[in-house]
Amino acid sequence: METPRIRIENIDEIKVLVCHLIYSLGCPLTKNQLIEITSLEEAVNYFNLIAALDNIGDRLCIVEEADGETVYSNTKLGVKAARELGDTLPASVKEKMFDEAVKVYTRDAMKKKGALLAVRYVNNANGSCTVGITVKDEETGRQKYYLSISAENPERAEQIKNKVSQDPKAFSKYLDEYFA
Repeated sequence: METPRIRIENIDEIKVLVCHLIYSLGCPLTKNQLIEITSLEEAVNYFNLIAALDNIGDRLCIVEEADGETVYSNTKLGVKAARELGDTLPASVKEKMFDEAVKVYTRDAMKKKGALLAVRYVNNANGSCTVGITVKDEETGRQKYYLSISAENPERAEQIKNKVSQDPKAFSKYLDEYFA
């Protein structure tokens, strides 16, 4: 028997999810990133997401244009919604969307910087951190590896980030040898 899929259909709940993702990552997200993140396992209906994004501005999010893309960042009310109402969302959906958000954000940050490696970590509600590491193939320019690492606290996450960032080629070589 197949496990039923949990989806968020309610537009107000989708707004809270968007605020929660932005708050959890600690950085703005583009419309395209939000569409990609929430399309994972069809956790959110696309048309309901668009409806939520179309009227999330002013109160919950600041909506701006940057580099030809629509970018969303939380207002004070959006932060409050993320903190106070985020726990009302299904935990499985929040966790999956958060993991996907870290992956998408890290991948896109690497594209903008043109780097071999991108490392980003975010603080979780329990005090731990999730570290996202994307390694690009030097020859093809495509994503070669994506790792998600849990760290016990922000200090440890920062240590991991600094260690990996010191020598991205050595880290990539280590992964190549490890997975060979």
